[in-house]
Amino acid sequence: MPVASCNLSIVPLREKPSHRSEMVTQILFGEEFEILEEGKDFDRIRLFTVNYEGWIQNNQYVYVDRCTDDKTYIVDLEGAVAKSDRTTIELIHGTAVSDKEIGVGDELYRIEGRIRNPTLIDFEKEFQKLITHYLDSPYMWGGRSSGGIDCSGFSQVVYKHFGVFLKRDAWQQGENGTVVDFLPEIKAGDLAFFDNEEGRITHVGVMIDNETIIHAAGKVRIDKMDSLGIFNADVNRYSHKLRIIKRYFGDQLSVTI
Repeated sequence: MPVASCNLSIVPLREKPSHRSEMVTQILFGEEFEILEEGKDFDRIRLFTVNYEGWIQNNQYVYVDRCTDDKTYIVDLEGAVAKSDRTTIELIHGTAVSDKEIGVGDELYRIEGRIRNPTLIDFEKEFQKLITHYLDSPYMWGGRSSGGIDCSGFSQVVYKHFGVFLKRDAWQQGENGTVVDFLPEIKAGDLAFFDNEEGRITHVGVMIDNETIIHAAGKVRIDKMDSLGIFNADVNRYSHKLRIIKRYFGDQLSVTI
């Protein structure tokens, strides 16, 4: 099947081939996918990184010869630009790049701005910067940027900052990781998952410490959490019911903020 790559800053991936259809996620500059079905205005694709399918407008990508996996760096929180001889593309935090150049189709782009080699070495300092950067960002279903982000998009970009790639949806993220049995054992960076009345995981947040969580609900916000779930002081009630705590960093990280 043909392979393609997004050649714009950030574009929607929709459930159906229509501008009115639900946005299921967003595709960042340079992210690659295979074309499953071609349509008049939209094509159905599958993203390589998360095995996620949907419909993209067919003038928002270019074909590439092959899938490349050498993008070892990401754009840092300050953002960056990708410049070619013909155009300049704004890049958001978390966009994967290969050092100071990236090829997208036939175009070679020079990256100007700060890029990051994702690592856990600087977790304590960088986690605080992530909190500051994303706090109060508006909630948007399928969003992946500070301009609009959903709960699993937020946990995904936080982990990507440290070189750990999570799946896209909250329930998918909850399938991996190591269970944290007791709340006092929670460490900064652990993920808390919450379910609905049917027992299905529908929400995820990132723990700041063993009783405080940052998550996207209306906006990216900080709330208290206990064994019952997230307590929203603004409305004086529990907003999400706790299902499970998972740890992804394992023994690589011992810091407690």
